[in-house]
Amino acid sequence: MPFIVYSDDNATSRNIGRAIVASSDFEELDAVSGYRHFRSGRVDALEIRGSILDCSFLDRIISTDFIVFVCSHSSSGGIASFTTHHEGNWSVEAKLGGRPKELSVAAPIAALAVMEGLKKNNDSALQVIYEATHHGPLLKTPSFFVEVGGTNEALESKKYSGIVARSVMDALSENETSPDCVLGLGGMHYAEKFTRVAFGKGCAFSHIMPKYHIAEIDMLQQAVERSSPRPEKAMIEWKSIKASDREKIIAELNRIGIDYERV
Repeated sequence: MPFIVYSDDNATSRNIGRAIVASSDFEELDAVSGYRHFRSGRVDALEIRGSILDCSFLDRIISTDFIVFVCSHSSSGGIASFTTHHEGNWSVEAKLGGRPKELSVAAPIAALAVMEGLKKNNDSALQVIYEATHHGPLLKTPSFFVEVGGTNEALESKKYSGIVARSVMDALSENETSPDCVLGLGGMHYAEKFTRVAFGKGCAFSHIMPKYHIAEIDMLQQAVERSSPRPEKAMIEWKSIKASDREKIIAELNRIGIDYERV
């Protein structure tokens, strides 16, 4: 049973969450640790307060197969988009929740299902794209983020919030599939090539390590282990990584016992 989590203190998150609750046959149940709790069939929804990035406490108050966070997306370049990503900090910095050099447990199959739902339901000019793993919260329960934003228009748009709401519910109501689960290595924060691979080959990406964190090779085993299910191989965006770093990555993947593919 999955949980959808949204924040009453974030306007976009609240718009998406309440659109989900309103559009499906959700019934309000007893509160969970003081937070509003809804259920429709096998899907639960939780309305929290405060920042979603800081809700590592969820492991203690709910038990579920996986968590889908619906939230706003920010873009330094001002590019509006629908995004999906897993959580964690590749480096010693943890400015936006979580802990330094720790990753949450990824939920790659459900994340791909939502990506496919976004692609199907998107009748706008906004891009649908994977982002590299970043920010908190730190959770042992498999989880991922689904976001819309990048511009004020996208953040405030009820239409775009509705697309996210519909895509999440479509993904959670469909029959489960078993795509290949893969680890993404290289490229930039917006993982355009991995997104094309996901849509073209039906691969479900777990954690994505961008090229500017490639030096954190010691994180690769954690990235493999903190995914449900575990990735079967790594996909390396070959030209984005210099040869000497590729050699170190391949050596570590061999040590872990994970095959790789060039993209």
